[in-house]
Amino acid sequence: MKHRTGAGGAVFLFIFIFLLAPAIPAVAESGTAGSDSAAESRDDGPALVPVPGQAPKARYLELSLYNRQAGGYIRSPGQPSLLSILQVIGRAGEDRNIRGIILNMSGFNADRTVLWELRNALETFKASGKKLIAFFDTADTDLYCLASAADRIVMDDLGTLAFTGYVYGRGYYRSALEKIGVGMRELRYFNYKSAMESYTRSGFSDADRGQYGIYLDDIFGLTKETVMKARSWTESEFNTILNREFLYSAQGAKARGLVDLVGRRAAVIGAAEELEGREIDGFVCWGDSRASLAGGYPRYRVRRGSVFAGEIAVVHANGETDLDRGMGTRHLASLIGELAGKRRVKAIVVRINSPGGSAEAADYLAEAIRDARYSKPVVVSMGPVAASGGYWASIYAGHIVASPFTFTGSIGVIAGWFYDNGLYNKLGIAVDLLKRGDHADLGSGIIIPSRNLNAAEEGRYRQLILDTYRDFVQKAATGRNMPVEDMEKLAQGRIYSGIAARDNGLVDSLGGLGDALGIARELAGIHENARIVYNEYPRPGFMETFIARYLSAFIPAGKIPGRAGFLEGLGYRLSMNGRAMPILPLDAAEFLGLPAGSFAAELREGGY
Repeated sequence: MKHRTGAGGAVFLFIFIFLLAPAIPAVAESGTAGSDSAAESRDDGPALVPVPGQAPKARYLELSLYNRQAGGYIRSPGQPSLLSILQVIGRAGEDRNIRGIILNMSGFNADRTVLWELRNALETFKASGKKLIAFFDTADTDLYCLASAADRIVMDDLGTLAFTGYVYGRGYYRSALEKIGVGMRELRYFNYKSAMESYTRSGFSDADRGQYGIYLDDIFGLTKETVMKARSWTESEFNTILNREFLYSAQGAKARGLVDLVGRRAAVIGAAEELEGREIDGFVCWGDSRASLAGGYPRYRVRRGSVFAGEIAVVHANGETDLDRGMGTRHLASLIGELAGKRRVKAIVVRINSPGGSAEAADYLAEAIRDARYSKPVVVSMGPVAASGGYWASIYAGHIVASPFTFTGSIGVIAGWFYDNGLYNKLGIAVDLLKRGDHADLGSGIIIPSRNLNAAEEGRYRQLILDTYRDFVQKAATGRNMPVEDMEKLAQGRIYSGIAARDNGLVDSLGGLGDALGIARELAGIHENARIVYNEYPRPGFMETFIARYLSAFIPAGKIPGRAGFLEGLGYRLSMNGRAMPILPLDAAEFLGLPAGSFAAELREGGY
């Protein structure tokens, strides 16, 4: 008997849709300033169009970067994607009526890779002779580095600046596992592949301490050099600010010369008028108007190009490399194949942000990229992390772009075996098994396997890991057009910054998503004046969009527990118990300056 919806249910559904429809984003709607619900980024019609014969107006664009998030559980639509922000900055640089940008960083949170790319885009904007004013209320070393690109820095008069530097660390759970009765066998055969050290040690191994120290030196050295140049500090001044003073109120920061003005709206407008030497004709706003310094500004919209030349598809590959969870490479591989077959799509840019996971899943994506290149250019843009399986997924791209801060490499494979070592007894659980086959009980148990591996079983696992590793090295060498012997010297699980990866031939160039799009455009032979639509994939479903939008409206940023990403990652590793995996340590993201759960969303990447 079929179930039929009654009249009452139909009436309820009608009322529900009627009341909430005005706030539900149209999935087919093109992206607009501050709203990327359709995951399509294109020009939205003229704004601030100059009138022939009139002098350009001195208008400033407020770029409100407030990105209130609902946490790492779900993707948040309505937040501006990185691509949309870069496009607005680029268009503002070409708009003769825009004299400057007010960079409003109140309530803004992003990883170092995104901040670096935004800074580069703003430097290009300034190179056209225009001005930049940065405003923040609370900032750390990374946000201050972004602000240092500005001609004037304005700090909220009750704000805080913590210039404390960079740190990397790991959590170690060996004693905790022992206390609860969980055993852990590390199946590690490569010096630098350390993903399971968290469960077998109480501190860094020498190899780990060395490789992460080199990574920190690379990225901190770049930040130090950038800030010193921007603010004309000597090395002595930098060291004093970093190591002796480090924590500033607004008045203290101004007295020390870290910021130029203290205040809010009046201070920002005063800074603009000082830079222009005249009153400002008006302001326009792009982004979240709720966080606007003044509010009520007209919304800034960018202009269309001239001749339409097609689409560049931007495919976001975020999360662990898994066929159906995390990155979902089964679907992504199919999606890339579909895009490769569309005449409208002239090039594909794959934005990878992944700590690795399943070797099979990583290879699915790698092969999809390789096959797509037979019909059009494919460029990989590495996000904050594209290491281990995340690097594997990248290897066949026609061009790989990484930021200096990208955490990459880690060409290696490892496995771990969690097993009962007293947990069952503590919980009052008994396990009794019947088996046919000497190893049929391998992995059997409640919650975790009931026993450790024996010598023969570990030997077979060792062979499996070595075979997978050889495949990884061979494929990476083929993709990078490098002798296997040379790739082997770079492998063994060693991690690299984007700078070191470029120097060693693991990536082709340093840059961000904007640079990758430029390279894709050039490889596709698209004229610089032609109009291109940038579509971002995969697109969220209707209910995902609806739930995320309304949850983010009622739950302030930071109110959802920040360990969601950690617990999700732990659950993933337990579910992959005993699997040979190209993967990073569990809590690498948190200490690399990435927001909790950021493997699932990079600045809510993809316009979600």
